[in-house]
Amino acid sequence: MAQSDLHTDPENYEAGMGGWSKALADKFLEFIGGIKEKNRVLDVGCGTGSLTSRIAAIYKPSEVIGIDPSTGYVNYARAHNSYPHIKFEIGTAQKLPYSDGSFDCCLASLIIQFVPDAIAAAKEMKRVTKPHGIVATCMWDNSGGLELAERFWRAALAADPEAKLPSPNQYGSSSALSELWTSAGLTAVTTDALVISIEFSSFEHLWEVHTKTQGPAKPYISSLSEDRRHLLKERLRNDLLKGRREGSVRLHAQAWAVRGLVPVQQ
Repeated sequence: MAQSDLHTDPENYEAGMGGWSKALADKFLEFIGGIKEKNRVLDVGCGTGSLTSRIAAIYKPSEVIGIDPSTGYVNYARAHNSYPHIKFEIGTAQKLPYSDGSFDCCLASLIIQFVPDAIAAAKEMKRVTKPHGIVATCMWDNSGGLELAERFWRAALAADPEAKLPSPNQYGSSSALSELWTSAGLTAVTTDALVISIEFSSFEHLWEVHTKTQGPAKPYISSLSEDRRHLLKERLRNDLLKGRREGSVRLHAQAWAVRGLVPVQQ
């Protein structure tokens, strides 16, 4: 979760994207399947440790290691860890500091897009996983997978036609993830769509959360004048509440997930 300059503040990440990441974790693990008690599992780009913790809680593995290049994220994950069989370490996806075949399963959630060399990271994940072991990742769908982001930029363009939209997610599709995993030499590659939803108690709650989310929306909001910011906020409110001033808001998100197996002879 934390492989770019946009992801350096764990407190703000938790306030913004943390809820989405936690909701996605269970869907991702359900798709992966195959994790067994007493397995050794690696969570690459573990960020604040939400996926790492869910692995420990659900499967009771012998050990789970979360690794991330951000000292801030690793310190946050360590401070909030309540499982004795979880370790959090500093390191990069492109050069994992583990021996060949060290893990039964190697996972990465929402980070492959931010790794400078994704194919190198995929090959490293395969290298440190045992033969027949599972290697898996997931990324938000690049065609409006995050409804909150899609609605936000729609409102931004309505308020400011010159607003610069964020670049598409390179690995936000079934085909891109499947190709990446196949190119890394994994076998039995399968993909699936993971759909989640989150309910916000009010529009003001949603707006507060979104303004803390690390990503292109946050600096864009900060760059606006007070009048432009107010116009954007009211356009988004009207779009989501359909003219109501108050009320809860439920939004959906879709991610694509891929899993593959490490061949016996690499």
